[in-house]
Amino acid sequence: MKSIVFSMYILALLLLQACTPNIEHRPKPPLILDTIEVSAPVDTQFRRFNGQVVAPELTPLAFRLEGEIVDVKVQEGDVAKKGQVLAILDDSRLVQTLNDAQARLDLTAKQLERGKELRSRAMLSSSELDELQANYKLAVANAKLAEVQLGYTRLKAPVDGIISMVSKQDFERTDAGETVVSIYQSEDVYVEISVSDTVLTRLKPLLSVPNYRPLGHFSGHKGQYPLNYLEHTSELDPESQTYQFWLKMPQVTPKILPGTNVQVSIDMVKAQMGVLQGFELPMTAIESAEQHGQFRVWKIQDNQAVATPVEVSQVKSNGVIVLSGIREGDVIANSNLRKLRQGMTVQGATQ
Repeated sequence: MKSIVFSMYILALLLLQACTPNIEHRPKPPLILDTIEVSAPVDTQFRRFNGQVVAPELTPLAFRLEGEIVDVKVQEGDVAKKGQVLAILDDSRLVQTLNDAQARLDLTAKQLERGKELRSRAMLSSSELDELQANYKLAVANAKLAEVQLGYTRLKAPVDGIISMVSKQDFERTDAGETVVSIYQSEDVYVEISVSDTVLTRLKPLLSVPNYRPLGHFSGHKGQYPLNYLEHTSELDPESQTYQFWLKMPQVTPKILPGTNVQVSIDMVKAQMGVLQGFELPMTAIESAEQHGQFRVWKIQDNQAVATPVEVSQVKSNGVIVLSGIREGDVIANSNLRKLRQGMTVQGATQ
């Protein structure tokens, strides 16, 4: 019996194998790309940087009590005066507490006055009067505490400033110390740009040119505004591997808020830094790198893709100007950039 079962098992395996098609694994074809060859460098007079408006003295504001917000009185961009109420908590419970404390204070005050009169007639002992005085002082303290806590239901601006961010809305609950709104105290607009060490070296002569100011174009605002140098960091940021460079200008109307994108343009000739030489590439050959504000191209070397960081000087209507990272004669990928991986085998013809 066991022999028959085993024979049937072997037969089933043979039939299954006979029905299974042969799968042929073919090698994955190489990725085919359009490529361009980097031509001779061109001279450019302008250098442009992408930056962002930052708040120099941003102060988060929060209630000292937890509760439900019944009214947020400001919006982002509003001008706030010192002492102005910005938001209100539900105060019904604290109003009742204050009323109870005030009633208790009125009662103990009357009891103390009556006790003093009785004491003057020797109808009340000194210890009983002391107790009445202690009850009165305790009632005064409780009433003051209730009044102070009721005042905590009003979130007020500590200084004159501009509302930068509103984190809570009407009828939301908030914990004690949780940010409701943020305010910054400044009559100036602060612009931050991130630059590499080589760019920072080029920008340093700008600090000693008194009659020239870079121009800033702010997203959502017409025209360009002259900017003054403020300061820059002397240490490299470990994450972005860049230096921070700050400029400023007086606030305008309508107001320019923190978080606004800005493009800073520097005329290299007027800034006494001379012209720059760069390589002109189409926008399709450039992509953003993993680090914010950085760019890269894909060089094709020995039919393999090599990711190469580049320094972009400016963006033009027909492409970009690259200052470093490539040289004349390099072959650059001009299509399918998102599909490329480091060391990937590719095929392409120079266009």
